[in-house]
Order: sequence, then C-alpha cells, then structure tokens
Amino acid sequence: MKRPDGPGPLMVGFEGKAVPSRLARQIREGTVCGVVLFSRNVEAPRQVRDLCREIRAAAGGGRPAPLVAIDQEGGRVTRLAAAGFTPFPPARCYSLFCCRASRVACAVGETMAEELRAVGVDINFAPVLDVDSNPENPVIGDRALSSNPESVAELGIAFFRGTLSRGVLPVGKHFPGHGHTAADSHEELPVVRSSRATLLARDLHPFRRAIRAGIPALMTAHVLFPALDREFPATLSEKILGGLLRNRLRFRGAVVSDALEMKAITGRFGIGTAAVRAVSAGCDIVLVGRGEKDQEEAAEAIARAWTDDWDFRKGAPASTRRVSRLREHLSRVGREDPPARRASLRQVGTRRHRELSRLLFDHWESSGQASRAGRSGNIGEG
Repeated sequence: MKRPDGPGPLMVGFEGKAVPSRLARQIREGTVCGVVLFSRNVEAPRQVRDLCREIRAAAGGGRPAPLVAIDQEGGRVTRLAAAGFTPFPPARCYSLFCCRASRVACAVGETMAEELRAVGVDINFAPVLDVDSNPENPVIGDRALSSNPESVAELGIAFFRGTLSRGVLPVGKHFPGHGHTAADSHEELPVVRSSRATLLARDLHPFRRAIRAGIPALMTAHVLFPALDREFPATLSEKILGGLLRNRLRFRGAVVSDALEMKAITGRFGIGTAAVRAVSAGCDIVLVGRGEKDQEEAAEAIARAWTDDWDFRKGAPASTRRVSRLREHLSRVGREDPPARRASLRQVGTRRHRELSRLLFDHWESSGQASRAGRSGNIGEG
C-alpha cells in the first residue's frame, strides 16, 4: 500500500516564542500535521501572528502548511491571555443569561474566533461538551456549560456555530465525556463506572447532538469506561472510537487525541505505544503537547508501525482524508465568508469584544459562582 499523501498524524507543542529548528525540520519532512500553542508561546497579538506565519512557512512549497491549534475556552483555560487579547470568564457563565444563553454562547464563539483568525490560529479546542455531573470533579467544573445534558448540547452547538462562522474550526471535547470523573487525567487515569445506559443518556447526549449539527472534529477523553471498554481508556479504545463514535453515532469528522503525555496515558503505556494505539483505535491526529523526547518517540513509533503493521496502514488513507477535509474547510471559509476573509490584527481587542467581555464578567461575578465553580488551576499548561 502506498503511503497517503500529506503529513503524519502527529500534532506537537514547543517551548518559547519562535519556531525551534527541530520543529521546523519536522514540519518540512512531514513528520507533524499541526502545532498546538500554549501560553508559553504567547507574548502579544502581533508576535502570535508572526509566529503562526513562521510555523506555516516552515512547510516550504512542497507540503500542506501545518494546522495551528490552541485551547481558548475562557476562564481557567485561556492561552491567549497576553495584553491585547479579549478575556472571557468560564463557559459556565453563558447559562446565566437564561433565554439569551444560546445567543451569548454564539457571540462568544464568534468573538474568540475573530481574534484567533486574526493572529493565524486555525483550530480552537472548544467547546467543552462534558456534562458537569460530579461536584467532586477536579478538572472540569466551570469549564462545563451546564450540569444538564440538553443545555450543554444547545450551548455547545451555539458556540461551535459561532466559531465556524468566523473561519476557525471548533473541536468538541472530551468524548465520550469527562464530566463524571473524580480524578484529574493530567495526574492519573480516571475511571467512570456508570452503566452504558447512563452514559448514553447523560454523557453522550451533547456529543450526539453536536454530531448531528455538523461539528467538524472531536477530542478524546483519557478516561476508562468499563461499561464501554474494560481494558483501554477512550483515547486508545477501538470499541469507543470505532464501534461507538464512528459506527453507532456515525461521526465522519476528525478525531483528535487529548495530550498523550498526560499521566492517565503515560502511567500505563509508553508514549510510543500510546501514539500507535491511538491511531489504530481511530484518532486522526495525536497530540503531544510538550517534551521533545516524547515527541520524537511518538514520531518514531508511528513510522515503525507504518512500515511493519498492515492493520495500522489500512486506516491511514481515510484518516488522511479527514484531516484534509479540515484544511479544505478552512480554505473554503477563507474564500466565501466575508468576516473570515477580513481577518486582521484590528479585530483583536475591539471595543465590541471588550463590551461583550465586560457583560459576561459582570454576570459571572455577581452570580456568586466565580468563587466556587473553578476546582483546579490553569489546566494543562506548561
């Protein structure tokens, strides 16, 4: 079988505010398909724009430019927090607007995407589609839109439609649901022992609705669900990503793993083994956010699997097509959508953006939830 055209499935992060020579080489050689940015890469809007241009230029003329992604949820998960960017409170605040909540969620999705597009970011790892069903959850909390599955679905769809309308690709997370966990997957492997029926009715409801509404990509959860797969967490589970997501829910978009260097994965699997297993299970993009050694190990393991493992190779063409469709969508929006086409630094921190931000912060702070909803620090930051 001929190796499909296009970069490999690896998306990586890096240290600093300029493209390291190692990353430039990986992009040029097609080892990586994308780059994820964190706060450690961000200084100011113009610097981020120049950095994104530098990332794309590293591909040269012979390969597709790498996709540039970021986590910009608002609240504790805000990577573009430098001066000039518009801050927002946690996503939980949208529900405070009652009958206007969906309009507010859509407006925030539009606003965030306008600023992301202006500096050259293609993908936002948001919205969070997890249902906040466990008050002891240490990692989701106010990141969740609601504790009600239907509210999560409605607000998540509104947010992702707003994001798409401004030329940025939204990624719903963390499939099939991280809301009922009692452990932090950055530190250990959470286990959710709910029945299959409960998972389908509660956790999967927002994802099912978002899939029907056309969300282009989903991110996986590093969570073990014994009712769905007794052996592997969702990120590494063919039963969950293949049987449930692809076959039962008929999702045709791209699947992105959560960061494989998290201890939920590395505490049990080597990073190379995990990368190969994630791709085999159904991930189209595997994310390793930091650690040059881990990133090299993942890349080498994927290359070996391509050479030695027929089962690994046979899924590659379809996976490559799904990632290519993400690129095609970005290209199409850039041609057809006037707001996306006009993206420039003038769209960062505008008066309209600041007024929306102030409105949300006023509601959030007056609600009394600001002091109790957040249950952890800045999630997953390096």
